[in-house]
Amino acid sequence: MAEQRYSRNEGLFGAEGQAKIAATSVTIVGLGGLGSHVAQQLAYLGTVTYALVDFDVVTESSLNRLVGAVDRDAAEGTKKIAVARRTIVAVKPNAMVLPIDTALADVEAERAIARSDVVFGCLDRDIHRLELTELCARYAKPYFDLATDTGGEDEDLVYGGRVVFSDGTRCLVCLPEVLNQKEIALDRMSPQQREADRRIYGVNRDALADTGPAVVSINGVVASLAVTEFMVQITGLRAAVPQLIYRAERGIVRVSLDQPSEGCYYCTGLWGNAHK
Repeated sequence: MAEQRYSRNEGLFGAEGQAKIAATSVTIVGLGGLGSHVAQQLAYLGTVTYALVDFDVVTESSLNRLVGAVDRDAAEGTKKIAVARRTIVAVKPNAMVLPIDTALADVEAERAIARSDVVFGCLDRDIHRLELTELCARYAKPYFDLATDTGGEDEDLVYGGRVVFSDGTRCLVCLPEVLNQKEIALDRMSPQQREADRRIYGVNRDALADTGPAVVSINGVVASLAVTEFMVQITGLRAAVPQLIYRAERGIVRVSLDQPSEGCYYCTGLWGNAHK
């Protein structure tokens, strides 16, 4: 039976490709709507070794999109990393899963990234994406960043997401218009500075912590795109695409042709001098 488990995978990328997937350790940062999909799909793909970084708990509002979560998890405040671990082990009982119940800034999260072969970022805010970009560059770790987005209204409504693959030749910082620098600046402010900003510009910043709509099917598409790019990169089918953009309102996925700017601090600085 075990010999047949990955026969369909091997029909595409061979036994050697399957062995490469099994030998590749991953860290997933953020185990919410996107990260829970990634964890499940990697388990089905045959990944064995995981570190899961998140400190959040399951809530009733996350039950519409958190793969593996049930009503009891919301009632008991189960950790999202515990749900993800449960999902992974249910699919792949021999998986080695290290749950890390902490924020990205904690030393344990950094150690997990330093030990892993590939990192998936499934985060809500750009300031945390920037922090993860720095950590991955410091340790020269290939990094798949996932994001969903919405905007506009009525006939101008847009929704979808994107996947960016950082490998030392480009990152979220040197690719144009990936990170929202204004949002990052606001997140870095103290409450007093934020209030002063509100008074100056007359904009209500109380919604700063809001993460907007989140739908399971859109998360699933973005996660599948990321896991597929991981699969082709690791097995050698082809190189991962630098940036994929999913526009759900138009029913299309396109490859971004944006080029990174030169002299990026994270790519040529940190990555180029990384201690692996």
